[in-house]
Amino acid sequence: MKGKPLLRQAFKTFFKNWGAYTILVIVINFLMLGIVVPLTTFSTSLILKLNGVPYLSYTNVVWLLTKRPAAVGELLVLLIIILALIFWQFAFLMFGIQNIAERQNQRLPRVALTALKNLGHLRAGSFLFFLGYFILVLPLSDIYLNSPLLSKVQLPAFIFETIDQSWWLMGLVALFYLLLFYLGIRLVQVLPLMILNRQPGFAAAKKSWQMTHHNGWRYLWRMMVLGTISFLTTTLLSGLLYLAQLYFDQKSNLVAFSGAVINMGLLSIWQYIIGAFSLVVFMLVLIFNLDDRGINQPVGTVVSRPTRHRYRRRIFAAILVLLFLSLQMTFNAIYLQGALLTRPLTISHRGVDNGNGVQNTIPALNKTSREKPDYVEMDIHETKDHQFVLMHDENLKNLAGVNKAPHQLTLKQLTKLKVHENGHTAHIASFDQYLTAAEHDHQKLLVEIKTTKYDSANMLALFIKRYENRLLRDHDRIHSLDYHVITGLKKRASKLFVSYILPFNFSFPETKANAYTMEETTLNQDFVNEAHARKQQVFAWTVDDDDDMTRMMFLNVDGIITDDLHELQVNIETTFDHPSYAQRLLIYSNELQDASDSAGMPQN
Repeated sequence: MKGKPLLRQAFKTFFKNWGAYTILVIVINFLMLGIVVPLTTFSTSLILKLNGVPYLSYTNVVWLLTKRPAAVGELLVLLIIILALIFWQFAFLMFGIQNIAERQNQRLPRVALTALKNLGHLRAGSFLFFLGYFILVLPLSDIYLNSPLLSKVQLPAFIFETIDQSWWLMGLVALFYLLLFYLGIRLVQVLPLMILNRQPGFAAAKKSWQMTHHNGWRYLWRMMVLGTISFLTTTLLSGLLYLAQLYFDQKSNLVAFSGAVINMGLLSIWQYIIGAFSLVVFMLVLIFNLDDRGINQPVGTVVSRPTRHRYRRRIFAAILVLLFLSLQMTFNAIYLQGALLTRPLTISHRGVDNGNGVQNTIPALNKTSREKPDYVEMDIHETKDHQFVLMHDENLKNLAGVNKAPHQLTLKQLTKLKVHENGHTAHIASFDQYLTAAEHDHQKLLVEIKTTKYDSANMLALFIKRYENRLLRDHDRIHSLDYHVITGLKKRASKLFVSYILPFNFSFPETKANAYTMEETTLNQDFVNEAHARKQQVFAWTVDDDDDMTRMMFLNVDGIITDDLHELQVNIETTFDHPSYAQRLLIYSNELQDASDSAGMPQN
């Protein structure tokens, strides 16, 4: 069976038992999200706490390796366990799908045990190959294979922002992704071969390479068909439900509210079904490719179960479905009343709005403050003469055309320089000048303290002495990527509101910071919930896309840092200021897609 016939056969197999396949996918995802992910998260936090490690970041890698080698070893062991659990997850899915397709009638605990035994047959070399395999295809894993345990393994958006500034870097990254995509297609049969045929890793890779020779376009075609079906059906259903809700919104509030609850329930159910469809059909194609005889000649032994056992399982399944629908409807009702959300603070990144001036300059501050953001975020560096100047970069070349760092020039020299950006020109400002301008505009600030190895030993003490009382009076806040700044401020100026900047969500940190400024790519609901449980706030940065703004609001973050302040304000107004149920349904549709992605469901 090749090409379309094989895909058609997978469609038929899915629709014969679509309910069983859907339950299988839901069970494994809820198992991973409800048990495995919390356990691994707790284990990571416990390792850090027992070893006195306050946080995980690229900024403390050297310190970890030299000062906390035991923690590094324990984290590596945990990583190996996580990889084993990922392998088990895919084995569970493949054995479960095969079990349903061949009507073996094995119960899920038996399938789980079979997957565990399969993991036990892995040789050390195959396991190491599995590690390399996932590192290789990880950037493309969302296309056909995903896991909740891999949801944090993403490249932060700020890295891509840096790449976008260089054409040759963009070209290099594009070629790199094309290569990964090609390798992903050629090695797509590796997991089925390792799991179902118990082939060693390198043998499975060699066999997959042979199987996909001159057939890569068929796999690509199948993925495109599945993706198109998922996208079009979900978009069509969302559109129809939105139109229906527009009609209901014109009726009484009871009719509009009831219609919205039902429509949200239908949308949620469909998301689970179409997610299972995409995943199962693709895996069926991979499984069928291992057996030229096809599904009509099953390779397993068919086990017949007594009728009473089938009825019991159906009754149990029906009870679970009813329980799920009850919980879903309850959540929908609370969601539609807006009880789950709080309005986030609006924070202008580097004091600009959509390029209305040069970042970190007073003219841009004056323009942006007229739009009344809750805070203006800005950056300061220490100068050669131990003053403070507004500058984000560690080199002046990009904005001022001077190949010098702030620590190499005095404040007087720096404030004579002009910076150019977005078609605007302005003088570099001292921190005192910027503070005065902000006070004149009645604008609160979020001050980022930038540090380098050239800073004076008493830099933080000088900052506290000069500005603590003034910042407290103005209700300004501080954040920094340097953990020593955070601990120093909390120790010497405890009344100041301090946020620790995290570029990546490895694990929840153990700090005394008032808040965390988290890069939005890996920020998730668990992090926000944990922070709120500890009475700490969360600010998301830098959020410029409209859908990302909505996603951050529905994570219930406390503040959003953006380069497009006006767009954020419009988005917040649409979401919070008496939105229609139809509008909430549309927003929920986007949020449901993001939730399904993080749960390991295929992307539509």
